[in-house]
Amino acid sequence: MRFKLAMTAALAVITAPVMTVTAMAQSSLTAPTSAAAQAIKQLDNDTLLEAYKQSISDASHGKYLAASFGMLKRLGVQRVEQINDPDVVDQWAQVMSCMTGVPTFNPAKGADFKMPAEQVADLRAADAVAAIPEIVRRAKQTSIVILDENHLDPRGRAFGLEVARALRPLGYTVLAAEALKRDAEDAASLSRMAKLAADGYPRQSSGYYLDDPVFADFIRQSLALGYRPVAYESTRTDYAKDPIAAQGQREQDQADNLIRRAVKQYPGAKVLVYVGEHHIAEWPIAAEGGKVAMMAERLKRVTGIDPLTIDQAGLSPVPMNRPDADLYAIAAPKAQGQSMVLMRHGKPLVVGLLAGSVDLQVVHPPTVQAGGRPGWLAIMHRKPVPVPQDLLPASGTRLVQAFLAGEEDDAIPVDQVLVSAGASSAPMLMLPSQPVRYAVQDFAGGAEAGDGKL
Repeated sequence: MRFKLAMTAALAVITAPVMTVTAMAQSSLTAPTSAAAQAIKQLDNDTLLEAYKQSISDASHGKYLAASFGMLKRLGVQRVEQINDPDVVDQWAQVMSCMTGVPTFNPAKGADFKMPAEQVADLRAADAVAAIPEIVRRAKQTSIVILDENHLDPRGRAFGLEVARALRPLGYTVLAAEALKRDAEDAASLSRMAKLAADGYPRQSSGYYLDDPVFADFIRQSLALGYRPVAYESTRTDYAKDPIAAQGQREQDQADNLIRRAVKQYPGAKVLVYVGEHHIAEWPIAAEGGKVAMMAERLKRVTGIDPLTIDQAGLSPVPMNRPDADLYAIAAPKAQGQSMVLMRHGKPLVVGLLAGSVDLQVVHPPTVQAGGRPGWLAIMHRKPVPVPQDLLPASGTRLVQAFLAGEEDDAIPVDQVLVSAGASSAPMLMLPSQPVRYAVQDFAGGAEAGDGKL
């Protein structure tokens, strides 16, 4: 399958010479792996859970190599294909995307739902219009815009920043994000968010998914635009045993928190809400049986505000909620050069998981590599900067990180790249115009060797 090249590229940094992601993917085609290395390793649930939890902890403390390659080592495998637990592989893939910007196909996961033939036909026949102007046009008619993301694909976070920029002139001033650190009490959350706004940048303690430099910079730049941050994720621990009931509890908690902390805390303010894929649904998701009212539906019901809901996760190259058809391959040719909203017969078209549940669906252009990095990073006002020669590793694999010089040690890097010893070139860092300081983390001989700030 074509997405497997991205996964192979990420894995290849363990042993390959310095090269771009694209080059690593191409070289993998001629570098066969032994059957023993590829064999699925039988791992008990306790071992998998412990590795999963440790990876989350490591990533939350900025230990990216320990959270990814270190997790493989703890499980006693050479390659992620040897793990057949989809949640563990998703965790590995999420951390890898923080270091490469490339979403990674999960080989341990099958299709989550079947695509109706008529939706596939509509997608093939769809037209498209430029996404940002269409979003702006519709956002003028409401005071709440909700945009979702695929947690495994940093590209959506760069688009989130594009949307935040475009909505700011319309008077949108509040950014509520599922990923921001949750607090049970409103006062504690308000205090934490005030500190985040005062700092002007997220820290390792600001929220788990913010360990992605792209997500962190989405927040950083949104704060600079004047957005006030709001955290609203549920802190509940007493979920019902029935999964449908438990999902409903989480959705209600999210909606309640948004109403108190965004709508009521900032009366009259216009709000951009950035969420995980399911929560954006204004109507129960038919592909999953239509049994749960999601956060957006509950928010709409209580406030009386009809939000503009925008899905960008369903047409990701590597969707978290996977259909049995490659929707991105069909949609991507319609998005050459810029992100597009799908249209059919002059009306918005939404296919896949959220068909019938959201207003708009966005497809992003195929990623073009530039200097070994995703070209879309330029959207975030970045320019390519070579990795300093004295930071190239003499052996093993090194993570080279760039931090904004004025930020504290627990800040999230503004960018980082994986570099392996053995060649004279490395992927380019994509940096803003501000001064930066560098740090490195090393992974030598299959074990994390520590990190150092420079």
